[in-house]
Amino acid sequence: MKLFDRSLESLRALALSDTMDGPAGQPMLGVIQTYDVMKTHTIQGESSTAQVAALPQDARSRRAAAFTLLELLVVLCVLTLLVSTVIPGQARTRPGGQAFQCLNNLRQLMGANSLYCADNRDALPMVFNGAYIPTAGDPNGPWVTGWLDWSTRTDNTNVTYLLDPRYASLAGYFGRDKRIYKCPADVYVSPTQRARGWEERARSVSANVYVGKGNAWASSAGGPTGPNNLTIYRGAAKATDLLIPGPARTWVYIDEHPDSMNDGGIFPPNTRNNMPDAPATYHNGAAGVALADGHCEIHRWTGPTMNKPRRLSGLAGVNFIAQNNFSLALGDPDLFWLSYNAPRWSTRTVAD
Repeated sequence: MKLFDRSLESLRALALSDTMDGPAGQPMLGVIQTYDVMKTHTIQGESSTAQVAALPQDARSRRAAAFTLLELLVVLCVLTLLVSTVIPGQARTRPGGQAFQCLNNLRQLMGANSLYCADNRDALPMVFNGAYIPTAGDPNGPWVTGWLDWSTRTDNTNVTYLLDPRYASLAGYFGRDKRIYKCPADVYVSPTQRARGWEERARSVSANVYVGKGNAWASSAGGPTGPNNLTIYRGAAKATDLLIPGPARTWVYIDEHPDSMNDGGIFPPNTRNNMPDAPATYHNGAAGVALADGHCEIHRWTGPTMNKPRRLSGLAGVNFIAQNNFSLALGDPDLFWLSYNAPRWSTRTVAD
């Protein structure tokens, strides 16, 4: 049997090494002979028969299953085209590093908000319209203090108004980190401020004036004041007052547009075509938003005003001119979103 096995091995080797003769006796390189051999061998009166398995007929059949150089180049060109069109779109829709940090800051603010409510019988932190500064022993404790603008007034960089519990009711509920009031994408200072050596203003987040008592809708500090709409909106003094549209849909903190920024409150739209205060567009036409149930999101604005350049009376970008009361077209989806997701008496919004 050993002799028989050696014979089979020899046939396999021959099948792998032989070439077929071409025209005029020329060998055709790369073409492998196929063998289908019946081998009979007799040892000590016993016969055994084996068949050598057929091998691939033609090396060219292997090459036919592979890509040609031209085909590979076409595939590479198509992939390059897809990458160049898909990646920018993904970059606009997926939050980047600054957006993730913005969300983290807002989550910390909402955590501090929840702790404040737990310590104050469910009462929400107070929000004040105007440059309200609490005095010693003042029963009114705003969530933050200070009036920000493009001038060189000290409020623009005064972190005491953010980190001292006398001026910021949430200050005792986090580790005195001023960054949680700030979106990292807000790097704007006016030319006058930059000439002073300033690199940033102290705050970029504002609070919904209808979430927490204050002077926008309640009688605190001489209220109600400001461009409110108390027919549509219902102020919430406690977390349990957030009934319509409910905690999961009610925005509490939001990135405010740098040109709109002033006090610590932001008014939702008060008419069908007016926003007293405007949200920011830091994240490629989107803003960080914290909602009452504790979750945070980067909300993309879809209406024309929020995506139109500032120089064309839109809100994309900054022109370093303080402004309030922004006109929007009737039916603007961003005005509807800001109104629908604020505390209301009924299902009506200012857009109706």
